[in-house]
Amino acid sequence: MKSSPHRPSIELLFKRGLGSAEIARRLQISSSTVRNVVAAIKKRGDASEVKKSGRPRSVNTRNTRAIIKKRIIRNDGLSLNRMASQLGIARSTVQSIVKNDLKLKSYKLRRGQYLSDKSKAMRLEKCRKLLQHFQVRRVSDVIWTDEKIFTIEPLPNRQNQRQLLSKDDSMSPKRRLAHNRLFPKSVMVWAGITATGKTPLVFIERNVKINSEVYQK
Repeated sequence: MKSSPHRPSIELLFKRGLGSAEIARRLQISSSTVRNVVAAIKKRGDASEVKKSGRPRSVNTRNTRAIIKKRIIRNDGLSLNRMASQLGIARSTVQSIVKNDLKLKSYKLRRGQYLSDKSKAMRLEKCRKLLQHFQVRRVSDVIWTDEKIFTIEPLPNRQNQRQLLSKDDSMSPKRRLAHNRLFPKSVMVWAGITATGKTPLVFIERNVKINSEVYQK
């Protein structure tokens, strides 16, 4: 409940000997307010407001937000749990500051091929040559081809691939042990597309090197 601004006046009039009804009439306030203040004076000796216990002040302060912002600028991959532990505050508070105050969102890293400056320059040059080539030749006349190696003996996922075994079977290496090969079995597949269709899939035999002769066959 909001504290009455008339506390000092009520205390002054009460100590002069006025009753609660007269104080309420003079100050034009409710008699219940006067009675509450008078009761506090009789109990504690004055009308000062007692500090109330309640929810502590939020740790989401300007200083905390500034610290979190600086740490994210230095390392945008910093874990929210680790940041909360270092600052001694709840993870939910850090998450609220990051999302609502700093307007940041968490994104997963996307995998991509590393390209050095030299590789970028070479790709740019090849693209320019392709553009020049297609100025005199229609794209519909081109067969776009590529090869891809597929692993047919993938590594098992120890976390997701579980086995329901009896106590005796659980001791057998044949049932519990998954072997990893240095060079797992794989197959190379060739395919091509055009402006009007696609080629059948061609499975390349093992140890066959793709060159112009293989392409012509």
